[in-house]
Amino acid sequence: MTLAPAPPLPAELVWSVLDAADVGLLVTDAERRILYVNATFTRETGYHPDEVVGHPCSFLQGPETDPADIAALRDALDRGEPIERVVLNYRKDGRTMWYKLRIRPIREGGVVRYFVGVQEDYSAAHAAYAELERLAHLDALTGLGNRRAFDARLAGHVAAGQPLTLLLIDLNDFKRVNDECGHPAGDALLAGVGRCLEELAPAASFRLGGDEFAVLLPGPVEGAVPQAERILTALQRLEGGTLRMGAGLASFPSEAADVPALLRLADRRLYAHKAECKQVGYGSARRA
Repeated sequence: MTLAPAPPLPAELVWSVLDAADVGLLVTDAERRILYVNATFTRETGYHPDEVVGHPCSFLQGPETDPADIAALRDALDRGEPIERVVLNYRKDGRTMWYKLRIRPIREGGVVRYFVGVQEDYSAAHAAYAELERLAHLDALTGLGNRRAFDARLAGHVAAGQPLTLLLIDLNDFKRVNDECGHPAGDALLAGVGRCLEELAPAASFRLGGDEFAVLLPGPVEGAVPQAERILTALQRLEGGTLRMGAGLASFPSEAADVPALLRLADRRLYAHKAECKQVGYGSARRA
């Protein structure tokens, strides 16, 4: 027995199903002018259909929308290709919202006639991803940026050609603190150093590992020296004024033309300074 084909759904039922969908839906013509938005789109964005029909979707973009995302969407649609992308859009009330967009062309006779877009609220997932990224760049003990964060920041400055001075710091006799006073005391000391650095050079201080720290100071060495001296003097006051350390300064691009050369120079000066067993100061910290 052959079953008869099911009758097509009435148009009004199709629109009701689309309105009931739990994701934002919109349909545009080939010129990307909106023809239809569903109820979820209106609920999430605050825009009523009467306010958007006939307009392009650019009203959803704002000052913090990444131009690279806009360009990628535009280029794909110009080519009549489907695209998926997570973008930052704006609600009618000005609040931002991360959306996962999926846009597909619909062709008639081989020609693009419509685009169908699906937008899902991606804010929670994006926030979770951003937090994971933040934690991946954070030293859990001190709250400073970790080696990964340091490498990325330093590489970014050098790639942009921004002058900077690198201050490397290495605590003296830290192993003895752990051996004689226990690891909790050592952790407390490292945390104290982290708090001091964050107070004096917020968002520019990093724990590279163990008892080694780094601070990225803006500008050439001449302008960075006073801040470096303030940092080192403040650190010496920790542990009742008994804390000692080695320090090395090196500047980009005046003294080193790339990241490896900058790190080598600062490291050499740091260990030369440690070998001198002197009280920390700019002169000995910078001396080769």
